[in-house]
Amino acid sequence: MNFAPALFVWQRLGTFQLGAGESTLKQFLAQIESVNIEESRYFICLKLNRFHRANIVRRRLCAEAAEYGRQTTASTAKQRRVVVFFNPKAGSGRTRKALKDDAVPIFNLAGIDVVYVELDYVGQAKTLMNYLDETTDTIVVAGGSGTIMEVVTGLLTKYNEESKSCPLPVGIIPLGDENSLFEKLLPDRCKNMPRARIIGEAALAIVKKESRMIDVMKISPQKSGKTIYALSYVKWGIFRDIASDYDRYWLAGPLKKRLAYIAPVLFNWPPKYSSEIAYNVCNTAMTNSGQNLSTSVEKSALQNMTYNLPHKEENDKTESLESFEVDIDANRTKHNLAVSIWPEAMDKKDFILAGWRQIKQKHSEQPSEELKTLTPSRFFLRPSRNDMWYTIDGEDYEAYPIFIKLLPHHIQLYYPR
Repeated sequence: MNFAPALFVWQRLGTFQLGAGESTLKQFLAQIESVNIEESRYFICLKLNRFHRANIVRRRLCAEAAEYGRQTTASTAKQRRVVVFFNPKAGSGRTRKALKDDAVPIFNLAGIDVVYVELDYVGQAKTLMNYLDETTDTIVVAGGSGTIMEVVTGLLTKYNEESKSCPLPVGIIPLGDENSLFEKLLPDRCKNMPRARIIGEAALAIVKKESRMIDVMKISPQKSGKTIYALSYVKWGIFRDIASDYDRYWLAGPLKKRLAYIAPVLFNWPPKYSSEIAYNVCNTAMTNSGQNLSTSVEKSALQNMTYNLPHKEENDKTESLESFEVDIDANRTKHNLAVSIWPEAMDKKDFILAGWRQIKQKHSEQPSEELKTLTPSRFFLRPSRNDMWYTIDGEDYEAYPIFIKLLPHHIQLYYPR
């Protein structure tokens, strides 16, 4: 950002005298006005340059899509049919314009039969999965992480076959403020590319059928409730609670996120977070100290308790622990769950610094030197209190006891390579 106008005004105010004449004051104001004009010209040129570069990217991607659309097919071949579910409220209400400018022209030039469905309320996409046309070849989600989870949950609930993969492929057009799955799959692309290119290449990957089978986390309640399917992460603990309450410190302006991690240290320390976990220990990973997690976590009489785990085996282990945070992710390279457990006690300074690091870090970039890790294929989590919350793929859920099971290679996902 150019600070020349502010610096100029500051220097002039330092030398300006209250007793100066009217001519001196007019000269001072004229100089300020000239600097503001230069600043306005700079920002206008910068915006026009970004607009021009985005149009160049759109033109290149549309040319590739048109080349694909000119390919000849058999006269009896069925035209490809794609259903796009888009959330108009995602991305601070910018979904419709971004979809129209960066994705729709690519689908049209490729000669694909596209049906656009605008979502009006939460849960609508899950319901609409039961009314999909049998001629549908691909489902595309244009929105954020919550919309993707809703569509995938409805799709997998409809087929409800754990042993087989989902028959319909799913494409993603990242339009939300939080696109955790897309950022995990393509972290460098999301950091360094303009938005028009990210959306356009995601649409072109759907056209070219660039796909990969990915793992899905099946999350089921212990007693009654609906099963959901997540693709990114499950978070529970104090860091999750603070991140969902940033707006509480809006008076701090740009420093509200940093202040949010200082407030618990001043008013409510140490925080009390405890839970009970169960997992299969055959794939247990090592902690940062090189010891198995079972030697690091305090054991209790819960060893002999049963949680009615699905297909419970003899090597399933049950433990009680106190931890600031439990993060659960899908390890897509080893096809198991990646469970990160924060320590039960932290110094105030370390806690604040760890929180500040999470402001800039993504969900897949947790500081591993501070965490204890597990790599099971099945995991059970029961928080000690009922007034807590989970964050699952960007959406908040009540912290009831849940079973998490990894379904490897369960859904075909279209995204750029």
